[in-house]
Amino acid sequence: MAESADSTGATSASTIDPTDPDDSGSDGGIKLDVGVPTGGFGSCECELTDLWIADYDTSTVIKIDTRTLVAEGRYLTRADAAGNPSRTSVNLAGDVAVANRHGGLVKFYGDPSKCVESNGVPGIQTSTGIDDVLPWDQEECRAWYLSFPTSNQRPVAWTAGSNAKEPCTAEGAQVWTVTSEVAGLFPGLGGAGGVIASLVDGDVGAVVDQVTVAEFSGASFGAYGGAVDGAGNLWFSPLGTFAPGKLVRIEKASMTSTVFDIPQGVSPYGITVDHTGRVWVSSTLGSNAARFDPVTSMWSTVPGFGGSGLAEGPDDLMYVSSGSTVRAIHVDTLVPGAVWMTDESVKGVSFDADGFLWATTYRDTKNPESSAAAFKIDVATMLTDSVFPDLEDPYTYSDMTGNALGTVACAPAG
Repeated sequence: MAESADSTGATSASTIDPTDPDDSGSDGGIKLDVGVPTGGFGSCECELTDLWIADYDTSTVIKIDTRTLVAEGRYLTRADAAGNPSRTSVNLAGDVAVANRHGGLVKFYGDPSKCVESNGVPGIQTSTGIDDVLPWDQEECRAWYLSFPTSNQRPVAWTAGSNAKEPCTAEGAQVWTVTSEVAGLFPGLGGAGGVIASLVDGDVGAVVDQVTVAEFSGASFGAYGGAVDGAGNLWFSPLGTFAPGKLVRIEKASMTSTVFDIPQGVSPYGITVDHTGRVWVSSTLGSNAARFDPVTSMWSTVPGFGGSGLAEGPDDLMYVSSGSTVRAIHVDTLVPGAVWMTDESVKGVSFDADGFLWATTYRDTKNPESSAAAFKIDVATMLTDSVFPDLEDPYTYSDMTGNALGTVACAPAG
């Protein structure tokens, strides 16, 4: 395991007025112009039609067909059914990796034809619906499970893989995850044991390399959200409610880390990377979102766009979930767009292969009238197209479909 060659990135910030179309926050620096995205999968032309939703209370992940709205399977994420999963990541072949808050990383095949005989019973035994959860030792669409000695494991993010001729496969794909220790009054948010980023072989589920982010050692706060850029580098941040605003990059080639300060007024929560390689964080306190350009080390903060989940969609628009709304903002000009509203609390957002936005709501256990569902939204009208109702306790705001990975890995060349 490597100890990171720690350095703190020098940053500066600007505040953007989202009501001023001329205020784009341009600093005159070099931009990573890779052209206009085509809805996420760009030149890869992948057609991933599954939505993977983690259900923390039942320690399961649910697979939903985004076209038929049929739940095709539900799978335990840990043998003891006590994993408390909260983050998902889907690779370009449609396989999902799920991180358990209480420790453990698991992969499930998206394509049932990949599932392998392992339980001694002829044929493939696997879940066939939302009410069909097989015992751990019977489920044969689980590709692997990797245990981690931690009580806090949240970020998970696939890399694209190595086969340029077949970009919609997962050949050579690896998956990042980040672990940390329990601390003080806030169990599960990390602690004095430091923060460890692990790169895992996507085929066999073995750790390839690890790095300890020394800046977080003893800082009492662990990693909360994570995302990859087009080079497969990992970006993550701690939960801003309890920690100073920091953004960490782990370079995949060297396994070294760089820590950047996040501007005041932005308390990081959700995170994603847009098609130009800029990193976006939502804010759990206040109402600011922020965009970071890794080429110039410049931040732009956007008042009024705090929230949890983020997902880039068609037409260069970033969608941010906040409370009972999902709001659009242009990734370049930072001019706000349309708003979608519901009566529930929205956590995660993600786009499917057909360009529909999906928003998962969160059941507030303190509010007996609250419920959880997955909404399919037509972003051309910002109207609900359809609803998958009656979810139990979903808590997913990372890449639920593979579209976020496609956005950075498959963006058309400029």
